[in-house]
Amino acid sequence: MLMNEHDKTDKELERLFDRALSELPLRRAPPTLAARVFGELARRESLPWWRCSFVHWPRFARATFVLICGALSALAFQGGPWIVAGLASVREVRQIWAFAGTAAELYGSLMRAIPAAWLYDGISAAAVLYVLLFALGATAYRTLYL
Repeated sequence: MLMNEHDKTDKELERLFDRALSELPLRRAPPTLAARVFGELARRESLPWWRCSFVHWPRFARATFVLICGALSALAFQGGPWIVAGLASVREVRQIWAFAGTAAELYGSLMRAIPAAWLYDGISAAAVLYVLLFALGATAYRTLYL
């Protein structure tokens, strides 16, 4: 494969930079940095296992967690209709359903009473305010931290 002039100058420039940088003396980290790093390492080492990531949990705890999650997901998929059927006969649940139905009817009445143009204007205003909030946060971040 043939190398063009541009590749040759890039290789020479790379060698020149490598040589110049390797001649520079190594810089030591400030003593405060080393103290902070070691302090953070000690703090993380002293955390209890449940505050660490899942990989650092003991095997028994991981296995128990996986079993509980599996049982809950099986209950959600297979036992859900049974639980709902059992709860439907409870008097308080019927009252809650009646209240929820009334609230849904009230919400529907309010939505029909508000003109569509007002809803569109409100949604547009909320979207503009959201974009402005995002822009303000990005500007503040760039101003303070960059």
